[in-house]
Amino acid sequence: MSEIVGFLDGRFENGLAGPVNRLERLFAISETIRQSGRRPVTATALADRFDVSRRTIERDLASLREAGAPVVSEPGRNGGAVSLDVAATSVVALSSAQVTALLIAVAAAGPDAPYSDDARSGADLLLQSVAPSTQASVVELRNRIRGPIGDATVSPRLRRTIQEAVRHGRVLNITYLDAHSKLTERSVEAIGFYHGSDGWYLNGWCELREAGRIFRLDRIQSARLTKRRAHHRDVDEVLGWTPAEVVAP
Repeated sequence: MSEIVGFLDGRFENGLAGPVNRLERLFAISETIRQSGRRPVTATALADRFDVSRRTIERDLASLREAGAPVVSEPGRNGGAVSLDVAATSVVALSSAQVTALLIAVAAAGPDAPYSDDARSGADLLLQSVAPSTQASVVELRNRIRGPIGDATVSPRLRRTIQEAVRHGRVLNITYLDAHSKLTERSVEAIGFYHGSDGWYLNGWCELREAGRIFRLDRIQSARLTKRRAHHRDVDEVLGWTPAEVVAP
């Protein structure tokens, strides 16, 4: 896949947040087609899965083929995209209860949780990788469980920008509305995330205050990813306190 990365980096470099998102979708599309085996995957199905238009998927497939990905199109009523690199997926030795617990944890974290999109796609891949009998047991068990899904309060674009800053250790320029409804401009070293009783926070080093601060994600009005690297800092020291209930996931 290194040829694809090099090709796409050169062709779609329009800033840090945008191309990363498309690159992730392109890799996910390629993996979805690969895992389907010899069963064609239609552009319509991919468009529904990745919440984009059919035309966008067709452009993505063309880009993958142009980059050298082993993806071909089979014509006909039952046709679609097929991978020439069909490798057997590994079977994960987890029980139906273990898989269900992981799926519940992903759902319970909510749509505002950091990397929630990745968590959902990872959960799908996990479910596909277990034995068919385990899959059937998971479906049966999930049908017996009910719980709230919750609504997103942070825009996907804003969340992705913050996620990228944390993942790559970058400085964010944010506009923040504090608890007193005061709007400030901040440059923040993105260190990590903190989950409090009222939602998710960005844990960062605020250059304006010259100290560690947490910023509630739904109060961040805008965020721009810079090219400046954040200093290597201890997560708990920046957070400022380590209550007994706060642990790494």
